[in-house]
Amino acid sequence: MVKKFVFLAVVLTGLAAPRPAVAGCTTDLLDCYGRAARIDSFWYRSAAGLDCELDYTDCARRRLIGQ
Repeated sequence: MVKKFVFLAVVLTGLAAPRPAVAGCTTDLLDCYGRAARIDSFWYRSAAGLDCELDYTDCARRRLIGQ
């Protein structure tokens, strides 16, 4: 019983620990979509949107796997 309580306390303390505020991949993606939306040409806007998604995929891969 005591072991379960200690384990639970350690897990909850680890989850509640403050983390530094960092603009993540999703925030960068939304900013990129905003820039792409301002492009007038359909094809250039579509290409810019696809470029945003490729950048997002690269960012997520780096965060999950590491550099």
